[in-house]
Amino acid sequence: MKEPAPTLSIVVAVVGGVACLKRCLSALVGQIDATAAEVIVPYDRFCSDVAALGAIFPGVSFVAVTDLGLAADSRLAAHAHRLYDRRRAVGLGAARGEIVAMTEDHAVPARDWCAQILAAHAQPYAAIGGAIENGEDRPLNWALYYCDFGRYGRPFAPGPAAYVSDVNVSYKRRALEATRALWERAYHETTVHWALRAGGERLFLDPRPVVFQHRPPCSLAAAYRERIEWGRVFAETRAAASPARRRAVYAAGSVVLPVLLAARAARHMRRQGHGATLMARVIPLACCLLTGWAAGEFLGYLRPAPEELPAKRA
Repeated sequence: MKEPAPTLSIVVAVVGGVACLKRCLSALVGQIDATAAEVIVPYDRFCSDVAALGAIFPGVSFVAVTDLGLAADSRLAAHAHRLYDRRRAVGLGAARGEIVAMTEDHAVPARDWCAQILAAHAQPYAAIGGAIENGEDRPLNWALYYCDFGRYGRPFAPGPAAYVSDVNVSYKRRALEATRALWERAYHETTVHWALRAGGERLFLDPRPVVFQHRPPCSLAAAYRERIEWGRVFAETRAAASPARRRAVYAAGSVVLPVLLAARAARHMRRQGHGATLMARVIPLACCLLTGWAAGEFLGYLRPAPEELPAKRA
């Protein structure tokens, strides 16, 4: 007899490694019903050590990713991001639930995260993003948080949104199936979400499902290099659907991005009630990191991304 599909699938992308994944899974396994939910962790040769956690978390499915496509070549620009995109794609392909949630190992879900995701999906929206909070009180962590996730920090009112984050997002099965061709080889949140919106769906932000970002300490130089990679991936994705003239406009506009994005970060800090002392420590670091993002966007618009390898056939 075929095993019934779970109500909820949770795909956890490996980004930080064993220690981060162990903390994330520890927060998840206590709140899931094994008969109604599944947790999926895709891994590959670049993070093969995480599979050993299967002995600690026997209810978690560790799925080996053997076909990495472009992500197998570490010489390519934005290699790390391509790995994460491929892992997420494999996880989505393995998920069986009617609701499919995604997060990453840097995130620690709140104790009621799974229940709140299911409650949020009583609403008709195809894709629902939740709140993302910073869990590490270090200036660089705050800066990275506001470069990436400031818009998702509480408080905010629930409602339709232009963006939701793959660090805390969940989909109805029909939405995933409608966009399968876009994420089957490599998942890009912007491509999938733009397609959903173009098809008449609405993205929705709901503050009830919450995760906390617990990135390990890193150097400013490493964070800056990451910003370049992440900005490049965003621009490559955007450029793929844009004519040359529009790409040129985007590239020219990248010059003013650090100022615009830093101002947005300051607005989010004020909205969340942070005072001048923390802002004085964080905003200069955010400005520095955002110059890296802008440089990555500039490169992404000017240099086309290499084409993804065709999917292997069984």
